[in-house]
Amino acid sequence: MSHTLNLRPALLSRWLPWPKRIDICLLSFVAMVVAYCDRVNLSVAAPLIMQEYHWDTVQMGWALSGFFIGYTLFMIPAGRLVDHFGPKRVFAAGVAWWSIFTALTPLSRSMAGLAGMRAIMGAGQSGTIPSINRSLVNWFPRQEYSRAFGFCYSGGFAGPILAFPLASALLHAFGWRSVFFIFAVLGWLWLPFWLKGVSDKPENCASIDQSELNHILSARPSLPAVEKVPWLKLFQLRPFWAVLMLHFSANWFLYVIVSWLPSYLMMERHFSLANMTIGSTLPFVSALLSSNIWAVLIDHLSKTRNRIRVRKAFLIPFICAAGILLFVPHVSSPIGTVILLCVSMSLFTSVISIYTSGSTELAPRYAGTVGGVQNCFANFAGVLVPVIVGYAVKISGWDSAFWISAAVSWFGIGFFLFFG
Repeated sequence: MSHTLNLRPALLSRWLPWPKRIDICLLSFVAMVVAYCDRVNLSVAAPLIMQEYHWDTVQMGWALSGFFIGYTLFMIPAGRLVDHFGPKRVFAAGVAWWSIFTALTPLSRSMAGLAGMRAIMGAGQSGTIPSINRSLVNWFPRQEYSRAFGFCYSGGFAGPILAFPLASALLHAFGWRSVFFIFAVLGWLWLPFWLKGVSDKPENCASIDQSELNHILSARPSLPAVEKVPWLKLFQLRPFWAVLMLHFSANWFLYVIVSWLPSYLMMERHFSLANMTIGSTLPFVSALLSSNIWAVLIDHLSKTRNRIRVRKAFLIPFICAAGILLFVPHVSSPIGTVILLCVSMSLFTSVISIYTSGSTELAPRYAGTVGGVQNCFANFAGVLVPVIVGYAVKISGWDSAFWISAAVSWFGIGFFLFFG
């Protein structure tokens, strides 16, 4: 296959010291930071909202699940839009959309109203994963998938690192409603950089170096235009179902932490607002660092070893992470609690590069659509976790929430080990 590049690159000078494809990665990482800031702000505000409106964990659980209802239902349509119109425009529209409804969130005064507003906001975020998947498949050679996907999705851990202390400071200074007004600005600050600095494919980029373009195209899967998605063939693939189950179980584990950790630390462990901020942030600092280390290790070992066996071997830390979570309610000291959460989150992140790159390796031509299907399925965990944990805590206490999380995690791991 021959590829030519027009003469425009010779007329443009690139002043940044890294390859152009790293721009795509960095902007996708920042987008994930913003997305998770706007996703977890309600979790941080939840204890004060529950106090003001006299809600219990069940009512708050329904409000928290609202985001994931909209996010999940629109995931597949968003994936189809990404494959049809390209990730640049679809992603930009999604960020603008969810930022508007983040700012409107405090206007809701009832549980149903808050859940509905979050559902509309979640619909805007539904294009995030399909857009990032398609951008990375277009811009990166296959041998760099784990590192690229691992780094971009680690922005989901950097988001809470920024969101928890910033939201806590805003809560203390201006009340919980200010969190949503201020956080809405983040997406609008990101938009100009994405619109100015990104093209859908490297072949269409005026500032990419010819040697980098050759490097990308030399190992990038063939990506002809998408006409019809082979749904039947896709859903007959056992490895695809294995990726879906693994992603669902990983999301369950993560959303227990994302949705309920601030409430758990304040309501059950009696952390102050300041200590809750530290205790909620440190596990995500650990996850941010470890997720990129795991991704580099997976790519490095996959060069000389069977890729499937390498991926299955890196599920062992996830197995341990789920087990460690069971000990969290039984540690008496606050420091011990936070240490266990940090270790568990660090081990958990070994699974991220496995499920994020899994479906794109199975069907790179349909990266947006397949990413939408995968995330639609996996994010039913986000719909279920807030409600089920809310009921479980009300009926049986917090121990049951951690046991359910471990059981779901181990089920997904087992499914992938047999069919992945």
